[in-house]
Amino acid sequence: MATDKETRPHHVELLNAIAPAERRAGVFLKGWADKTPDPELKVCLSLVAARETSHYEVFKRRIEELGYTLVEEEDPSFYERLLVNCSDMPDIEKIRYGQARQQQQQQQGPTLRERYEAATTDETIDPLTRALFKWFAEEEADSRTLLAQAYAHVEAKARA
Repeated sequence: MATDKETRPHHVELLNAIAPAERRAGVFLKGWADKTPDPELKVCLSLVAARETSHYEVFKRRIEELGYTLVEEEDPSFYERLLVNCSDMPDIEKIRYGQARQQQQQQQGPTLRERYEAATTDETIDPLTRALFKWFAEEEADSRTLLAQAYAHVEAKARA
């Protein structure tokens, strides 16, 4: 099996960038779902956490089907997010923490989301992997919508 990072096609590198991030998101969202007292938020977080974990498994399997091995790179911010999400901090504060984190993550060049959305129409990528990116992009968009609705519910309760 080829494992040299330098010889991997760009779409395998993209799959490899996404998979571990999805696994980590599944873990910290599940941790939050287990702590929240809000039943609506719990349902939403549990659903999205399950999706994220599933994405990891599907992307890892696709990398292996293409003849490569997933390379996990550590994310130093993962443990901080896990601590916050598994804490007794109020849900509204966890939401604000996550929003502040996203604003701080300004990066040079295309974002991961821009990269996988571009991959949905990249004819140099095999059709099965391209379809996987399309499914993933649509499911991620739906998860963002569900989370935004749940967060709005929590924010409305906090204002009341």
